[in-house]
Amino acid sequence: MRSIRSFLNVDTPSLAKIWCLHHQAYCSKSDCTVVAWDLGILAKPFFRSDEFLVAQDSQEGLVGFIHFGRNPEAHSIGKDSGIVHRLCVRPGADEDAIASELLTECLQWMAKERLVRCVGLGAFHDSVFYIGIAEGDGFLGVHSSDVRLLRWMQSHGFRPLQATECWELSLARFKLPMDRVQIGVRRNSLVSQVLAESQTNWWQNVVYGHCDQTVYQLVTKSHPHVELSVSVWTPEAFVPGLESWLARLIIPDLPAAQVSEDVLAEHWICLLSECMRLLQNERKQKVQVIIDPSRTGHVQILQRLGFATRHHGMVMACQDLPQNLSLGQ
Repeated sequence: MRSIRSFLNVDTPSLAKIWCLHHQAYCSKSDCTVVAWDLGILAKPFFRSDEFLVAQDSQEGLVGFIHFGRNPEAHSIGKDSGIVHRLCVRPGADEDAIASELLTECLQWMAKERLVRCVGLGAFHDSVFYIGIAEGDGFLGVHSSDVRLLRWMQSHGFRPLQATECWELSLARFKLPMDRVQIGVRRNSLVSQVLAESQTNWWQNVVYGHCDQTVYQLVTKSHPHVELSVSVWTPEAFVPGLESWLARLIIPDLPAAQVSEDVLAEHWICLLSECMRLLQNERKQKVQVIIDPSRTGHVQILQRLGFATRHHGMVMACQDLPQNLSLGQ
């Protein structure tokens, strides 16, 4: 016999086990230890236990969980959209039924909250949980190799919303691009490094509370002002199990028309390459960034710096919550 209930503090060891089993099912090495659960997820001031449901079997114990909610400061998806932050079910003959029960409860909650749609997994850069923990840091959506999760979400009306890609660079192999154009840019520019707390809003500081954030800025000497900026964050080293040696970039939207301008493109190359050099000095091993592959400006710049694709994903959306509610009933 199986039942659905809200999260309890004693559930974290079982959640860590379910996470491991779910990701091993598609040969992923992603792990979320008990300490990572406590410090990186449950400690968030906006975590609510009624937005975290677990499936409990009378004989096996916990066999699956779903975490959902919303982002009150969302920009791209809108504040009236719900988010499935994470759905994990241990492999087994009844895995489809468990996932269906969890998703039905989730969509019923969102319908009662009068949300217009549901997106998942995560919400690209509007994601608020599993930062630095999940593959793609909660920004990737449904991993392309997780066919079970894709099947479950499609069966409940989720359809592709936005493609995502994780690009990675090994800093051990990185060399500064140094040609005549880059030498000219560097002669007229300075790259400064500042703490992100003074550059970002309060909500971003709360979401990334378990991470170190830094902003790198490109300042031109001829007209002293900040021309470009990029954010870098890494999980705090005091959280065991999180990859503090892996730095993550957050690159702002780059219109293709602007990137096609040679001067601005070279300025971005200068800023990001100097950022990579400084991260090398901090003994970081790799750098990752999650992008929308349709943003050709991002792709061109990352290729120029030597980044390569590591993971592919898809953020999905269910647009008709009332229909899902009636199906669940």
